[in-house]
Amino acid sequence: MRSVVGLCGLALSATLATASSAAPAITPLQPGEQPAPGSTESELWYGMDQAEKDIKTSPYLVHDPALNDYVRGVACAVARDYCKDLRVYVVDVPDFNASMAPNGAVLVFTGALLRFRDEAELAMVLGHEFAHYQQRHSLQFWVKAKHASAALATFSVLTFGGGVGLVGSLAQLAGAASMFRFSRQFETQADRIGFDIATGLGYDPQAGVRVWSCLLREEKASKAPKPSPIFASHPKTEERLADVRTAAAAVPPGNYHDDKARYLAATRPFLGHWLDQELSRRTFDTTVQMISDLREGASDDRIGTLDFYLAEALRHRGKGDDKTRASQLYAEAITHPDAPAQAWREFGMQLRSDGKSVASADALHHYLQLSPQAGDRAFIEKYLSELEPRP
Repeated sequence: MRSVVGLCGLALSATLATASSAAPAITPLQPGEQPAPGSTESELWYGMDQAEKDIKTSPYLVHDPALNDYVRGVACAVARDYCKDLRVYVVDVPDFNASMAPNGAVLVFTGALLRFRDEAELAMVLGHEFAHYQQRHSLQFWVKAKHASAALATFSVLTFGGGVGLVGSLAQLAGAASMFRFSRQFETQADRIGFDIATGLGYDPQAGVRVWSCLLREEKASKAPKPSPIFASHPKTEERLADVRTAAAAVPPGNYHDDKARYLAATRPFLGHWLDQELSRRTFDTTVQMISDLREGASDDRIGTLDFYLAEALRHRGKGDDKTRASQLYAEAITHPDAPAQAWREFGMQLRSDGKSVASADALHHYLQLSPQAGDRAFIEKYLSELEPRP
């Protein structure tokens, strides 16, 4: 939802954010349209083109054909006649972000794919980003920014002078969040257009409400002193949620769909990896909230995985009764066929701490059976030698 803002790897200075709000009228982009040579828009596209080269060679780029085809399919459904102008990149970064660059480069972060629960939510977010792209909001910002000559000169050196990778580091990505801080007017317009596109395709009007409700809960759960980059470039989350609720309430009843099964099938192979990445952020307050939301109504082939990773987040956080809750979740996780092998390890170690040697040994043996190449095999075998009586 933070719009194409990440395409340069570094943020503009605060001067740009306070540039004059006056902007000339700019008509919407048409399918297949290219900027006129030497125009202000061609400058902007050039910068985006240079940054896109870094995207293509980034180690964070996800190359899985099935996932890329799926995400591109949803983006093209939303973009319709503009599909041929888009290049879609799935980026393996745990932050919540999706964007559409002025030149047609589309980025979808895996942190967003992790948080969505159905295709309607993905379509609603991509519809919002497509609206920014179609309405040339980035160009309108860029025209205003050119009045801030000192800041623009700095930006030009950093962006066009070379080789600043889009996803060279999470720090660069976080810093880029503030580059295009679209106005409340632009965000409202993008919400309306994106909503109309998604619901026009038959997607559930409540999808946006679900997305922003969950993000608001994450925001409230966060103990960080400053807003997360997830929320930094948008109007207040409460305002956004109120807007999408009003829009959804105005839609007449109909046979809408969320295509949840298709979304979950496309993303299920990556769930464990994305949750590992989420834990690596070490923002355990928001992670606990996010996984708790995902667990509500989760399908049978996901609940064991979610139980395990929620237990891990609680164990790492270690507040109040977190460790007790974690132990309960490990025990629950192993009752589901999708539980990761590590759930048996943690369950076994918990039983070991409780003095239940036989049950602990059984659980640890099961862990090694499920993960014969486990990197910690030598340690587990040492524990087993202590737990099992020698003849």
